Amino acid sequence: MKTPEQYFVDDVKLPDVTDPGRSLTSAEEAFLDKYLGLDREKVLAEARRLDPRGEDTLAGFSGQPAAQAEEHSDEKMRTQDNIRLVSFSLLGREFALPITVIQEVIRYVKPTKLPAAPFFISGIINLRGRVTPLVSLRMLMGIPGDEEDRFIVICRHRGLQIGLMINAVSTMYLASGDELEWNVEGNVGVSAHLLLGLYKAGERLISILSIDNLVHGVLQGGGSAHA
Repeated sequence: MKTPEQYFVDDVKLPDVTDPGRSLTSAEEAFLDKYLGLDREKVLAEARRLDPRGEDTLAGFSGQPAAQAEEHSDEKMRTQDNIRLVSFSLLGREFALPITVIQEVIRYVKPTKLPAAPFFISGIINLRGRVTPLVSLRMLMGIPGDEEDRFIVICRHRGLQIGLMINAVSTMYLASGDELEWNVEGNVGVSAHLLLGLYKAGERLISILSIDNLVHGVLQGGGSAHA
């Protein structure tokens, strides 16, 4: 059986984002206007383009070919019988996302800082021609600790590509409906709005993140308390 790292390397199919003439999406425009403003060109010039390959890339995949991928919906996900999840660790806690929203996993790179960004946005990187804000999940979710982030989970949703900073990729699961709990507000703390549900993997409870609310938080600048 393949490890997550082997799967990510063997089955890489990155979307084609190399077109230099492509226009920005409305979500990219909104992000740039909100956090860069008049300094847009200066900040973007400082963000060196990254095209990670080989040892710099743990994963590069999407659930379907990019041209055919169906837009993810948290609401639709609740109705599915089986969900394929990729889990990752963050300061000893395990979180997961549906494989269909993950584009790739790369090794951590230092972002270009944004002076006007909220505390949980560490900065931006230029990943294969797309402006990609890096989100500190530890800061956003108020998880205490300062363990070094070693990888970035790249997600693309509703026209915006974001990177979630994590400690390590854990594993992949095929979760069935009876192992999933969607009404989690009473089981979690102040970050309940960032969680879509819980997955019961044996004795462990794995928190499934809401990509809808993560992207909304990046665009609106809203988050939970500081760590």
